[in-house]
Formats: sequence, structure tokens, C-alpha cells
Amino acid sequence: MVSSRVSSRVSSRGPAPLTDLLCCPRCTGPLADADADGGYRCTRCTGAYPIFGRIPCLVDDPVLWRTIWLRRLDDYTSNIESRIKELGREAEDAQLLPRTGRRLQRIANGFAQQLEAVTALFEPLDAGADELVASAIPSRPEPGTQAAILECYEHIFRDWVWGEKECALTLDFVKPLVPAGLERVAIYGAGAGRLAVDIHQASGAGRTLALDVNPLPFLVADKLLAGETVDLPEFPVDPNSDEVAVVARHLARPFAVRDGFSFVFADAVRPPLAAGSLDAVVTSWFIDVARVDLRQTAAAINRVLRPGGLWVNFGPLRFQTSLSRAYTIEEAHEIVAGSAFELVSHDRQDLPYFDSPVSGSRRTDVVFRFAARKTGEAPAVEIPDPAPPWVTNPLTPIPITESLVALGRTSMFTTGVLGMIDGQRSIVDVARELGRAWGIDPARLQDELRAFLARLPGS
Repeated sequence: MVSSRVSSRVSSRGPAPLTDLLCCPRCTGPLADADADGGYRCTRCTGAYPIFGRIPCLVDDPVLWRTIWLRRLDDYTSNIESRIKELGREAEDAQLLPRTGRRLQRIANGFAQQLEAVTALFEPLDAGADELVASAIPSRPEPGTQAAILECYEHIFRDWVWGEKECALTLDFVKPLVPAGLERVAIYGAGAGRLAVDIHQASGAGRTLALDVNPLPFLVADKLLAGETVDLPEFPVDPNSDEVAVVARHLARPFAVRDGFSFVFADAVRPPLAAGSLDAVVTSWFIDVARVDLRQTAAAINRVLRPGGLWVNFGPLRFQTSLSRAYTIEEAHEIVAGSAFELVSHDRQDLPYFDSPVSGSRRTDVVFRFAARKTGEAPAVEIPDPAPPWVTNPLTPIPITESLVALGRTSMFTTGVLGMIDGQRSIVDVARELGRAWGIDPARLQDELRAFLARLPGS
């Protein structure tokens, strides 16, 4: 249990407006309501920050963020439509068991329902988007695009459908470290939002901000908290019967959430929060997936905490980075202490993870927990921009990088191959024509063409 030295400071007048707490993520200037269309504008640098639905978007470059996620939505749509057609063809195979065919068709129908639901959920981002410009630019899907759109999709069902026991155990683990009655608390890496809501309800905080950059889980949770319902299909991992290969879920909020809770689209390592503005920061399953080194994460958290403020962390350590930055828990504790924090408590516990009643697999995670009190200002650490400078500033010259050179080669090959395919030519024909045009032995191109075409969907 954390001592009461972190004082309770909830105002009896109710939660302050968001403009009293949030600031410009670019220059930390104060925000003002923009205009009748909603959103905020920085009074210092005039940066504009829209509201999508009911969620303010306070990332460094909202236009870039929105465009990236809409293009990811386009790629997800294309991929899932292809998958639906592929499953439909598989289901009609006469050699399949009738039961297998019915299962495949149910999954295909589930994907179609998912696509419709996800598209509808993204309407706040899509409203007013320039479809003419988007359609004029050929799409080159980034790796993992579909996974990016559906990241935390399983968390939505765990948080709001069947995971009541799991969510309660998680809250029981973190609640003792968050003093009751704090005025301003932020949850970094809020995911589908249930833990952030539970902390807000249990701690009695005056204002709780849930921060994340992933739109879909927040768009779902925000509708639920507003009293709306959402219908989504669940695709259990290793379903324990063919009846639950896909499950139609009707999501609704389990309880009303008291005033003072807000979702914010924001980069937690470059948050729209002024220095010393928070009483506590809770990082949930976050420090090992943040895009920066733990030293930078610790410094960023230190900056937004008031003197004596608390950093509460819990989650596993699965750093996906170089071994020198894939820290053990002991190294993590040292980094926290070296960032002007006093480690108040720390321990670990086994917690169930995705213990779904319709899944044939589940796991138990070793979850590390610590509470650290701010004792001073951390040494200044530069937090890198999420995008390179020539993307952040369109006037900056674009350098010729190795990745761009490789992309050019790949694009030339792809364009050349696709331009030769007319429904009549074979691989040998295409290799002969391209070999003549590029001055390359056609025999050397044949294997590359075979490998290229084999990797295409539906091959």
C-alpha cells in the first residue's frame, strides 16, 4: 500500500474543463476551444486539434495521424474483402465435410459483419476525408496493416463482454498503489479502456485521462460509455467448438461512469500535458511496447508529474528491441531510480490473460508492479519525433535512404510485372519480355517471378 503522503486534492466543484489540463503536444502552449466545429487550437503556435466523435485528438500531427489510419483502414478493407471471397470459395469445395463448409461460411459472414462494423466505427475519422486524393494515390500496404487496425480487438471483448473476473483481478492488483481522491490521473496505454474506467471509479479521482494512439478500441469504448451499444463478431483464439468459431457479441456498458473521465488520442511519450500537471501516471502493459527507450519513457513521465507525484506501473516485460534495451526488471528499477524517482514498492504476481470461455487456449502472465514517487526533475532527455523530419516538415528535402532505394527497385519490378500480365502471357512469356527490356537473362527472372506471384493473395 502506498502511504498517504500523496495528498487527496479533488475539488468539490467537480472536474475542471479539459482545456485546464491539456496543452498543445507540439509547444505545450495553452489550448482554447477552436470554433463551432469543435476541437481545440493552441493559443501559442495556433496548432489545430480536432475531436473525432467525442474524443479529442491531441497527437503532434493530427492530419498525418488521421491519414495514416484511414489508409490502414483502406488496406484492412481490401484484405478482409479478399479473405471473405477466399473463404467463400473454400466453403464450396465438394471434398469438405458439410460441417466444415458451414463453419467456413460462418467465419466469412463474421468477417463481413466485422468490416461493416469497423467501417461504421471509423466514420468520425472518415468524415470529410478527401476520397479523390486518396483514390488517386496507389496503396502500398505497410507490413502488419490489418493487424494494426485490429490491434487490441480481442481486448474489446475481454474488457466489455466476458472478462469481468479477469478485469477485477487486474484492478485488485493495481488499486492499492493508487491513492484515493487524487485530482488528476492519467492512464498510459489504455487499450480498450476498461482498466482506466475501473481505476477512475475505484480511486475517486477528480479527472482521469485515458491515453492511446490506437483508434478502434477507443471508438468502441467511447460509444459504450455514452450509453450506446456496439455489435461486433468475436473470433476466439483456438475456439473450443465449431459453434464458437465466430460469436456475435452485443456490447453494452456494465455500469454508468461518473463524471471526470475522458479518452484522448495522444502519444503518451509526447503527451499533451503540461509539466507538473498530474498527481499520478499509471502505465498499463506499456513500458515494453513504447516506441522509445525506457530512459526516455521515465523522463517523459517525470516531466508531467507534480513534486511527490506517483508513477504506478504494471505489466510484463517483452521488449521487442535490441538486447541492450530489452531490460530485466532489475534494470528497469535502476532506470526508474535514476530518473529522479524513489521506488516505493515493487513485486510481481501471476495473472490470467485472455481467459475466454469460448477459447481453447489461455495463458498466465508474470506481471511486474511498482510504485515510484517523484523526488526531483529527471535529467533532460530528447524524445524523438514519431515521424522523420522530412515527413514532419513537408519543406524538408527527402534524403535518398537505403529503404527508398530498395522500394524503388521493388516498385519498378512490381510495375513491370503487372504491366505485362494480360490474362494470356505465362511466366515464361513475362520473363522473356522483361528480360529483353531490362537486359537480363530471362531464365534468371523466372524464379523471381514465380516467387513474386506465389506470395500474392489467392495464389
